[in-house]
Amino acid sequence: MEFARFVCVSRVAFVLAAAMSFSGAALAQDGKLDAVREAVRDGADDDDDDGHHAAWDDDDGHGFIGEFLGELIELACHVPVALPRSLLGDDGRASARFRASPGDGGSGYWMSVGTEGADARWSFRPRFELGTDFDAIERLGLSLVAEHASRFGFDATWSRFDEELANGDTDELELGDANFVYRFAQSPRSAWRAGLGVNWLDDAESTDLGVNFTYAADFLPSEHTTLAIETDFGSLGDAGLAHARISAGYVLGPVELCASWDGWRIGGADLSSFALGLRGWL
Repeated sequence: MEFARFVCVSRVAFVLAAAMSFSGAALAQDGKLDAVREAVRDGADDDDDDGHHAAWDDDDGHGFIGEFLGELIELACHVPVALPRSLLGDDGRASARFRASPGDGGSGYWMSVGTEGADARWSFRPRFELGTDFDAIERLGLSLVAEHASRFGFDATWSRFDEELANGDTDELELGDANFVYRFAQSPRSAWRAGLGVNWLDDAESTDLGVNFTYAADFLPSEHTTLAIETDFGSLGDAGLAHARISAGYVLGPVELCASWDGWRIGGADLSSFALGLRGWL
């Protein structure tokens, strides 16, 4: 009888221990990349209740505020384009040529048509980099910016994230975007572009897509140094996406050594990466 009770109690204890072990392992597997997946594939509906919308629509004061906010948003969308063009004295009508690399045969890179030493109609700038968040995530990044003398172009980025989980396993996923862009402001030492495209997330489970708006600028403060900023806003699956990047580099001929920081906000999940890489000016 006692032995039977012992066996019964042992079985119950074993089942409870196994359940707790499984639960702990599941929790241990939840990392930053898993939080990104959850935001993209199980995003919450942030819509307010119908009564709130009805009250807002029926209130004349709220209608005025909404119209005012709309004008502010329109202004905010106009200034990032109009201000650089005004500061650079660029009316948007002149096309350009590209030097072989920054500072090759003279200062600058984005040159007016007919400028000596600036005959190329296409510019290709591929980039390779390795990054980390100094915690559990490593990143491999590739990108390409292709620009034409007509100011139209294309840019694309791809990143593979590898995360070491607390239980010793490894998680991974890929993020990327591809955009058609227009160089709306330019001078020999700077260029500004904006465009629309798609975002994607890919892993072993599935692929998720979204819409992307990109805004970026490249600067050449001196003959061999570069600065660049880039922002992206859009959607990815069920989540909103925001991305910011800042980088600095040193150019020797057609090769640039660059250091950068990237930050992503996807739904309620955050990712970041500090990276070193190489960029080509072709």
